[in-house]
Amino acid sequence: MRKTILGVAIAAVAAAAALGGYLVLGHRSDGGQGVAAFREARAFAVSGLLKQVEGPYSLLLGDSQMERLSLPTLCGHPAVNGAIAGTRTAGLRAVAGWIVLPRPPDAIVVTIGTNDLTERQRAGNPEATEHFRTEIRALFAELAPRAHAVVATPIPPFDSSRPGVTRFYDVAAAATYSGIIEQECRRAGCRFVDAFADLRNPAGLARSPDGVHLGLGSHSRDRVAARLEAAACPGVAARTL
Repeated sequence: MRKTILGVAIAAVAAAAALGGYLVLGHRSDGGQGVAAFREARAFAVSGLLKQVEGPYSLLLGDSQMERLSLPTLCGHPAVNGAIAGTRTAGLRAVAGWIVLPRPPDAIVVTIGTNDLTERQRAGNPEATEHFRTEIRALFAELAPRAHAVVATPIPPFDSSRPGVTRFYDVAAAATYSGIIEQECRRAGCRFVDAFADLRNPAGLARSPDGVHLGLGSHSRDRVAARLEAAACPGVAARTL
């Protein structure tokens, strides 16, 4: 009975994601004025946080995968999390454009793409893949001049055995989309690293709360951080993998 209830709950969460507003509670998911206003407000808040940071810092951008990552420091300096749950690549471009950087960050770290893979975005849209490439290329082109380094990750792993995951996400396209992220990242001079490599095996997938989001604990968080630091600041002693 418990498993049945859990399966229904996970499917309901996945359904929310398919509507394009994953966990962005109280905001419209139709790309209208409500979403735009929320993005602008979020960018305003992040800009305010950045003004309070003295010295070197990093900026974390992306969707709920990054928003859920507790990473107050990176490379020994403050890391400000500007990610927004539910956002797709186009939305992240808008937010990034509104964020005011007081000075170039040591690194901008980007994890994006999960919400671009919803069936709502993919189904019946033969141009979805190329549209994703266009948005990713533009995102990296805009971010690269603004930071000392831009670090990008592939899309975090899906557990396709979980209820609802393959119904609401085009899991089969994840590898293609991650390949596009890597190609466009390197084109723009960014650094690409699979920070979630340790979470792609069966044990790592089993720790995911819903088959979509990363199964994060202090140990897995530190391993993700170590991989990010190895890419963002190779000259600095990083956390132990």
